[in-house]
Amino acid sequence: MAKPDALERFCAAAAELGVDVDYVLYPEGTRTAADAAIAVGCEVSQIAKSLVVVGPDGPFLALTAGHNRLDTDRLAKVVGGSVTMSDANTAREATGFSIGGTPPFGHPAPLPTFMDPDLLEHEIVYGAAGTNDSCFPIDPKTLRDVTSATVFAFTAGESTRG
Repeated sequence: MAKPDALERFCAAAAELGVDVDYVLYPEGTRTAADAAIAVGCEVSQIAKSLVVVGPDGPFLALTAGHNRLDTDRLAKVVGGSVTMSDANTAREATGFSIGGTPPFGHPAPLPTFMDPDLLEHEIVYGAAGTNDSCFPIDPKTLRDVTSATVFAFTAGESTRG
């Protein structure tokens, strides 16, 4: 079975970055981080959600642990202006991927990226691999490094850090 175009593009981008991707396909797409965790067999906190957010300087990425919610007020203080969740068209234009399958890297141009420190509490986290029915495991430190992410607490919810 051929890989969907988005998965092919993501795998090629990962290879260019030197990231070995051993992706997993779900039998059905997932709509939530909890669905993805069940499909993969991991904790919800190990799901690395790639959220496209728009700030004063344009789109950026917020890599958020699955059990946490984005706190736009916290992000706004760091980026120096109001932030909003991206709409589907803006997300696709910025990343080349649809919402629900947006990977943390492999976009047409690298996006400024912020990373939830809760992801670093795990040995392995799972990010979307370009489609809503695929993911890949990655060491969160490698994820931080390959995305050049700035790590700080920007979530609300059950965060293990302030």
